[in-house]
Amino acid sequence: MDDKAAGPITVMIASDRQALLLTWVARLKREPGIELNAESFGDPARLGYGIEQKPPAVLLLDKAMLDRLDGESIERTRALFENTRVLLLWDEVCEGLVVDVLRYRFHGFLLTSCLREAGLQSIRAVSRGELWLSRIALANAIADLLPATPRTDAAKPLYLARNSTALTRREQQIVELLRCGCTNKEIANELGVMEDTVKKHLQSVFSKLGVHRRALVSLHPHLAASSRT
Repeated sequence: MDDKAAGPITVMIASDRQALLLTWVARLKREPGIELNAESFGDPARLGYGIEQKPPAVLLLDKAMLDRLDGESIERTRALFENTRVLLLWDEVCEGLVVDVLRYRFHGFLLTSCLREAGLQSIRAVSRGELWLSRIALANAIADLLPATPRTDAAKPLYLARNSTALTRREQQIVELLRCGCTNKEIANELGVMEDTVKKHLQSVFSKLGVHRRALVSLHPHLAASSRT
């Protein structure tokens, strides 16, 4: 379905971190096809009220706010999510992030530092009823919910087998877009380079991180530190 034909996507941003809230408001307020609700709530106690008064198509919910809600408030607010798609916002891919998405029946997660195009892509995708989760992230989250079993060194995944080598600035940009679900073509368009250039950078990233599949890049334990350098 054509997003324009379907009308604008109403988006609410829920964060009690003022800098994050202002950044995302500035990022989305003039974007064609996106309509921000008149008020984006930074107070956890007012979140449910805001959704009830003017239900958005997509809610960007800061994990920091989710963590401040008590169980009763989460259950009461979640009951209002029937017609709202929820993307959990957080600063990095961390343990328990995707588990929270599954536990609360959200529709995916989005990195707060994600580039503009990747953020818009995720909003449009979940508004169409899609989930914004990679298969590898989903599989690992399900494994986290199951009883833990001892693992030997031989059973460790390949992406933990080698020491991380610092990524270049361009490689970090490509990894960030990859983690947000972009294809090679979309990464190339966002960065203004050829698709073959993206493939060459990804080969270098795979070699440095010791992985052989792009899905494993998202969960590499050293990426969060590398992306902030």
